[in-house]
Amino acid sequence: MAQSRTKQLLVEGEDDKFAIVGVLQHHVEWPGQRGKWPVLIEAVGSVSEILNANFVRTKLKESDLEVLGFVIDADDEPTSRWNSFRAICHSQFPDLPEKLPTAGLVTEDQFGLRLGFWLMPDCSSSGMLETFLKYLVPPPAEALWKHSEQAFEVARTLGAPCRSVHHDKARIHTWLAWQDPPGEGPGRALVRKTLDPKAASAVAFVAWFKQLYLL
Repeated sequence: MAQSRTKQLLVEGEDDKFAIVGVLQHHVEWPGQRGKWPVLIEAVGSVSEILNANFVRTKLKESDLEVLGFVIDADDEPTSRWNSFRAICHSQFPDLPEKLPTAGLVTEDQFGLRLGFWLMPDCSSSGMLETFLKYLVPPPAEALWKHSEQAFEVARTLGAPCRSVHHDKARIHTWLAWQDPPGEGPGRALVRKTLDPKAASAVAFVAWFKQLYLL
């Protein structure tokens, strides 16, 4: 099947895109060639770029669009992120709930256009893609993960300038740097199962994705 713009997923960056693909490849039929992906996954940029009212409303008006999904980081303001998205889409989707469902949003308008929204890591907590990824660290690697947490704290005392809001990002990349081969990106780590693509958090995300795109 050739990739079609009728089914789209918008994410922040390339790491998000390939981490999502790395998970999906273990749950649904997902060709290796990008041109044959069943859903077009597009890295847009920052949250402010994705949650730009003109951008979202323009995407929703694209001809032949059947499904449009969004995956963004909650960071430290999950409620604010959802409220912003809800306000942008309200005129076309007036029945959006006041609170984002913990299983992710899947809805459609009166014309059958499907809309989805997932807030990393789990549609309710603060965090980001890397927070989601830390829940995919396999149990046998838990001791090494705890060590990466301790190493992060020591690095901070030694003057590491990494901001506290990015602690999960620093920790997961530290942990990946100690794997064989070292320093793989999250997407590749998921393909190789260095990170567990069938952990409970991944299964919850996949359930939302399959429901939204009818896979």
